[in-house]
Amino acid sequence: MGSRVTMNEVRFSRQVKEVRFGAWILDPKHQSISDGEVERELEPLLFRLLCYLIINNEQIITRQNLVEDVWSQHYVDDNAINRAMSELRKILKSDKQKGTIVKTHYRKGYSFFLEPEIVYYEHVEKPSPPYVQTHTDPKLSGTPDPSTQPQVTAYHHRKSTLRWRYVLFPILLILPLLAWYILPTGLFATDQNTHLLTRSDIEESVLSWLPGRYATLNLSPNKQQVAFSFIQNDNRNYALVVKSLENGHEKRIGNPGVNYFPVGWSVDSSFIYYRAVSEDQCQVWQLSADFITSNRHVFDCTLHYTTGGGVAAGRFVYSKSGYRNRDELSVLTSRDLSTGDEFQITSPNLNSYGDRFLTYVAQKQVILFERRQYESNELYMTDLDGGNQVKLYESPNRIWAVNYDAEQDLVSWFDNTANQLYRFSLAQKRLHSVEQLQTEQQYASSQILDSNTLLMVSYPFQADVFLLDQQTLGLTELIASPLEDTSATEVGDEFLFLTRQGDQRIVRKQQSDGQIVPLALPQDNYTALRYNSASDHLLVQYKDKIDVYKLSDMTLADSINAQGVVVAAEFIGPHELGYVVVDDHKVKSRVFSYSLTEKKVTPLPTSDSLWIGRLDDEHLVSLSSSDKVVLYNIQSGEITRTIELPQVKYKHTLAIGEGDIYHSDGETIYKLDFSAPSVISEFYHIDTSKYVISNMKYSQKRGGLILDLIEVVENQLIKVTLKETESL
Repeated sequence: MGSRVTMNEVRFSRQVKEVRFGAWILDPKHQSISDGEVERELEPLLFRLLCYLIINNEQIITRQNLVEDVWSQHYVDDNAINRAMSELRKILKSDKQKGTIVKTHYRKGYSFFLEPEIVYYEHVEKPSPPYVQTHTDPKLSGTPDPSTQPQVTAYHHRKSTLRWRYVLFPILLILPLLAWYILPTGLFATDQNTHLLTRSDIEESVLSWLPGRYATLNLSPNKQQVAFSFIQNDNRNYALVVKSLENGHEKRIGNPGVNYFPVGWSVDSSFIYYRAVSEDQCQVWQLSADFITSNRHVFDCTLHYTTGGGVAAGRFVYSKSGYRNRDELSVLTSRDLSTGDEFQITSPNLNSYGDRFLTYVAQKQVILFERRQYESNELYMTDLDGGNQVKLYESPNRIWAVNYDAEQDLVSWFDNTANQLYRFSLAQKRLHSVEQLQTEQQYASSQILDSNTLLMVSYPFQADVFLLDQQTLGLTELIASPLEDTSATEVGDEFLFLTRQGDQRIVRKQQSDGQIVPLALPQDNYTALRYNSASDHLLVQYKDKIDVYKLSDMTLADSINAQGVVVAAEFIGPHELGYVVVDDHKVKSRVFSYSLTEKKVTPLPTSDSLWIGRLDDEHLVSLSSSDKVVLYNIQSGEITRTIELPQVKYKHTLAIGEGDIYHSDGETIYKLDFSAPSVISEFYHIDTSKYVISNMKYSQKRGGLILDLIEVVENQLIKVTLKETESL
């Protein structure tokens, strides 16, 4: 029995056209299976699991094999493996395929029971016979020359040449990198807390005195220039600015009706890539750094925020949204700028926000990217083909940008929630140090020039709560506070809401006279509030649990341990709440109702939900991960209506009130009317030069929508110098 083969779904998808087993045909490119009548899309984890079992079909695969090679973790709970195997077996059952496909071996593991046939793309190269013979069992030395084998080959229970040709080809490609990636991912989590913690005083100096709003800093690889977007006061559009860090000179591009945003740089810093975004069009352009030699359109893009960079001559890697038909899910894509050919190099989970390009480290020929989960943000490293993906670090806060210091072999990033500078050692594969900046100033975009100097833009956002009147469409500020306030919920004439305090939040109350006082709850990682006037219950949502208080005396009425990440929670009855949970392996979301009187959890028959609410006595409303609004009959669980939503620019949000459903994409609010010929109609459009809609809920008392708005305010471009440092 040969050693097991690790799984790289990206290379598998590019090399293998299809795999036939039993009644099924697996399409690796689309990560789906079909038996001729039924077609099913596989979640990324189930796709990896199936492919791993196929390419190791002659072996019994242990649970530890799955932990290391499929989950790529140091530890995975047995229940997570059981659930994934159960889901895989369910999805592999059909009217045409009823027999066993995945076999369980008692106390040993699992094996693939059928004989798969792999069909390669014609262009895929096969390694030479001497290499195959050197790396296989002696029994295989008599196998025919690979060039004489057909493109379609059956896997028999004797060892097949085809299997080894497939297995060893990717291994041959990655041998030079194996020494660098040899440490297991689990070790990083173990060493994550063994680092130097310091604090530093700082000195600020303003780099640009023009009044306006600065955003999206992007430092050139040679650290001689920085690109950013800038909008002057009383202007409605962002210009692209490139500033020399040697002499301070600035060059800019700007046109009415178009917003310009930097995307990234070429490896040699001779070109900058930028997005030109108008009302309904997005284009990526390549501009020479001198703003004179060339400026050419390279491809069209989606309206979502895009980051990327050159990784070689004529090749560009960027974050592309719309992966698996989800507007808010991004994947890293490699593009040949001369031919326009693209291929995907990462494969994030469906229940996440996906992958965002951070930087290309030319010295090591690796890409660093952020994988944004619902509950955390992960720093990943991969090679240019998407192979050898390594999870380096997991953070509760966003990793917006990273910079590489070749001399010290450190990757650095600034956590703008906690005002901390992180340094990660690529040589030791662990966190090197965390430096706390001694300042009350808030920052947004950042770039790191050297060990003591950072380029920053001061925080340009203010979170406010407004009422949108349903009749006049006028905006009225509901909570008059200079702080960052969100998730306001009505309690009679008063409001409860969350206010950010560093990397946590407090619950505050605005009384009927306008005075704001804290509620009797400690500062914590709250994510949302909801109030049910019928029962006087306050729902307090965390990342992993839900607490319910009797508001009149602030006694804890109930606490629900979600056993996963709580994506959304709403009251769906006088004494009932509904909530959406994504479990640890992030394959599917699950929806539950909870009775506060019976203390009973009931699974709801909704699938792939990100939000749940109650429309009327007969229907639940779900926002699905495929960007659809789905209506379910409460009694039967059957789907009664499905509506595809317009493409989102920022974030899908739903609200229900007076029998109507409202949808927001961050800029526009739509009203869904099932009796109208056109179900979706535009209801309101925000002034996008000032605001973004981050959340909303309906106010029956006030006859309108309560909006969480992010307001963009004037800020500055700043150089921050770290001064005296002391250990903590």
